[in-house]
Amino acid sequence: MRAILILLLLKISFSYAQQAYEIDTSYPVHKLDGRLQVIPDENKEFTPEDILNKHFQKQLKGDELPRMLEIGTLYWGKTRILAKEELTGWTLHLEDKMIGPPAWTKSNGKVDVYFYANGKLLFHRKAGVEYPRKNRDIKNNWVLNRVSLEGLPQHTPIDIVMKVQGNIFGYPAYFNLSARSPEQGFYHEFNQFHSSFNIFMFGVTFIIFLYHFLLFLYLRQKVFFWFSVWLFFCVLTQAMSMGLTLDWFPEYRYPIWMLASNGIFYSFWFFGRVFVNSKKKFQRLDRLMLGLALTVLVEVICVILYIILAKPQLYFTGIQFHYIFLLIYTVFSLALSVILALKKDSFARYFGIGTLIANIFLIIGLLWTLSLIVPPFRIDPYVTGIFLQIIIYSFGISYRQQRLSKISQQEKLKNQQIQAEMTRIKDLDELKTRFFTNISHEFRTPLTLIQGPIKQAKLAAAGTGENIRIPEEGFKIVERNTQRLQNLIDELLELSKIESGNMKLLLSRGNLISFLKPLVLSFESMAEGHGTTFSATFSEESTTNYFDKSKLEKIVSNLISNALKYTRDEVHVSVKLEKEELTFEVRDNGPGLDEKEQELIFDRFYRVEGSEKKGSGIGLALCKELVELHDGIISVTSKSGQGTTFRVQIPVSLEKLPQPLQLVQPSEKEDPAIPFPTNIPSEEEHLKTPNSNPQTKILVVEDNADLRNFIIGILRPHFTAYSAENGQLGEKMAIELIPDIIISDVMMPEKSGYELCEATKTNIKTSHIPVILLTARADHHSKMQGFTQGADVYLTKPFDPEELLLRIKNLLSSRDQLWNKITSNQNILIDELDLASMDDEFFGQVTQTISKHLDDETFSVEILAEAIGFSRSQLFRKMKNLFNKTPNQLISEMRLNKAHELLKNNACTVSEAAYAVGYSNLSYFTKTFKERFGVAPSKVNESSE
Repeated sequence: MRAILILLLLKISFSYAQQAYEIDTSYPVHKLDGRLQVIPDENKEFTPEDILNKHFQKQLKGDELPRMLEIGTLYWGKTRILAKEELTGWTLHLEDKMIGPPAWTKSNGKVDVYFYANGKLLFHRKAGVEYPRKNRDIKNNWVLNRVSLEGLPQHTPIDIVMKVQGNIFGYPAYFNLSARSPEQGFYHEFNQFHSSFNIFMFGVTFIIFLYHFLLFLYLRQKVFFWFSVWLFFCVLTQAMSMGLTLDWFPEYRYPIWMLASNGIFYSFWFFGRVFVNSKKKFQRLDRLMLGLALTVLVEVICVILYIILAKPQLYFTGIQFHYIFLLIYTVFSLALSVILALKKDSFARYFGIGTLIANIFLIIGLLWTLSLIVPPFRIDPYVTGIFLQIIIYSFGISYRQQRLSKISQQEKLKNQQIQAEMTRIKDLDELKTRFFTNISHEFRTPLTLIQGPIKQAKLAAAGTGENIRIPEEGFKIVERNTQRLQNLIDELLELSKIESGNMKLLLSRGNLISFLKPLVLSFESMAEGHGTTFSATFSEESTTNYFDKSKLEKIVSNLISNALKYTRDEVHVSVKLEKEELTFEVRDNGPGLDEKEQELIFDRFYRVEGSEKKGSGIGLALCKELVELHDGIISVTSKSGQGTTFRVQIPVSLEKLPQPLQLVQPSEKEDPAIPFPTNIPSEEEHLKTPNSNPQTKILVVEDNADLRNFIIGILRPHFTAYSAENGQLGEKMAIELIPDIIISDVMMPEKSGYELCEATKTNIKTSHIPVILLTARADHHSKMQGFTQGADVYLTKPFDPEELLLRIKNLLSSRDQLWNKITSNQNILIDELDLASMDDEFFGQVTQTISKHLDDETFSVEILAEAIGFSRSQLFRKMKNLFNKTPNQLISEMRLNKAHELLKNNACTVSEAAYAVGYSNLSYFTKTFKERFGVAPSKVNESSE
């Protein structure tokens, strides 16, 4: 009887399995659980064909499945459908009935659906979050486990076999099978219960994260960095709870989730350490906070490695010991929070209270995860705790920044006096250094011009037994520069008195216009010597003025001398006396000053480093001090290229002049002091001086006329000398003349000696010319700067004329020796040379150009010069200086050297060798070859043997 009953049941089951469910497209949704057979595959040993063809005793009906299947077990499903119409847009769904939990709990891990017709496989389609997006049949909305029903044949029973696995987070597989039309493609809203709150949380967290991250990029403060790191983990966790990012890395989505969601715990304490500044305030507490954070980080990493390597079976998002560890961590965290909340420090107390709130919600969440309690009001304790923390600490950071800003302002106020004092001392040191550096320059040039003629006179008298006699020209140079030194010392003493407060005005009562008129007009002769038009206008005379004659004389003399120095061809002076105030103006039509120069023009030694001629020395600085001693005003008006006007306004009444005053009685014959303008003899520009050795040309570039004439006087007996008054003109003359040596000052107008040196050394036409720099700057840095620009010799003023001549001789000798050594090697190959300098580069260009045209009998010096970018005369002078050979000689020697090499190696006959090096006349080739090598071309091999 029992056997009959079993056979009957098997027959009923077989009949049920064979019956196909007809899909009527007029109904949008068809539940298929009633026709579904589910087979557990604990050992993962079945194949789709086994499920299709075999009968299993251990199988379940789809509508009788428990609420949750076994975790970690693979399940197979089988059903049969019949479609009488095309199922366009229809999908087969495995519906997730767990509505509410975060998105990482959703979806089967992998779903494989096989469609068979008459036992033949039609399609294999995939779904499930753990399949890469490209492998899923329907790419979007991974949480909906679905595959397309399109393409199934009509009026034919279709067997559907499904292999379903739970996801990696430890949630079981599910079926809940249905077929749905396009109009009913979604069986529920994604993350329905918590969707609005999670979206809200994600948006708020992301905005706050972005704000604080931008603050970190701008302020570079650690507190914003660690708060941004903590917020980043919060944002990532919220994104995962909404389903974002979970399907980006299917194989590693659990480790990423583990790192992100638990990153909230350890990054939180790193933020707390910086917020409280516990490293400085509470060292022991800081070590506990750091230890707690690192412990969580290490535990999370260990769990991730364990999962990746051991691949254990997870249960509902985790391993049980991990949540127990987090519960223990929460207890310690809670204790630490209480300690922080009890501290007197406001930052520690604020952070501690916020941590207490977070830990309370974390404990509730862990107990909920362990299924020990149910949270009240169905809230998510994790998300709620994070939300409260974000609010608390966002306000906390603002509070902290406000407090720190106040403390910082107080500290700044305390440090202002110290900083100001340090700055004052530093500025004073720099001022002293600059003063002594520049004053040394002012002294060295006149000292050179005093010392030079004396040494020359001494050398001329040596061995003659006669007294030392200085020529009249040399005597005038010495006298002029002695007076220059005296003036400079007087000006320095004047400034020193003014700064120390020891200088007082010594006023005299008299006719101011009568005093100034002869003083101003005395400069007419100097103006004529410079070819300058000089004019002056004066107001009506007055006898009721009080003024300091000596100081007023210095002001007027300095300003007029300065104008004559700068002007092109015109100087105008205006003297006005009105309303008991003297207005004195000096206008020139020189190059003018830009705005920056006008601000610095009254500084001592302004621009002395850039140009000796443009440098104001201390004259204008002294003028300014003397004017201000009168309670007067000095100003400058100028435009670049349009000239300059200096304006002085000085009171001349006892009421307006500063107190106290000292009146002096004028002597019986008191004449206004006449300044000491000296008209330096003009020099014909680009002066060429005769000498006994016209082949050696030396270019002297110096803006001081006395010193320029003095150096030329030293060179005249030995060399041909040319001169230029500034660096720009010197560079132009160097290119035109190709001199043997350039002697240049460093500080000059237009272009400095450093710039001139660099320009000549980087121009292939002048790169071979040695440069001697003369300067008053004797410090190591200045010397290194000169040598860096390519200077060959660096001489400081005052220099010894004998040393200068010896340096010139050595440079010429070493240059000859260097290039004689190169050109004496008859068989030199250009490819074997290390062409590093500009001279070697020139040598390489010449020899390479000649080598390319050895077989061209029409190749000439003109073609060579054009090929390397020189004129014929420039090429001739440069090659004579370098090789002591003319271009024609070098071409001939290179041709003969090549022919000698060919014949020596038996590479060709004599006639072939001659034609190969550009000789069409064999007899002429034989003649020049024999003159060069002392042997006929046909005898080369015999002589070598």
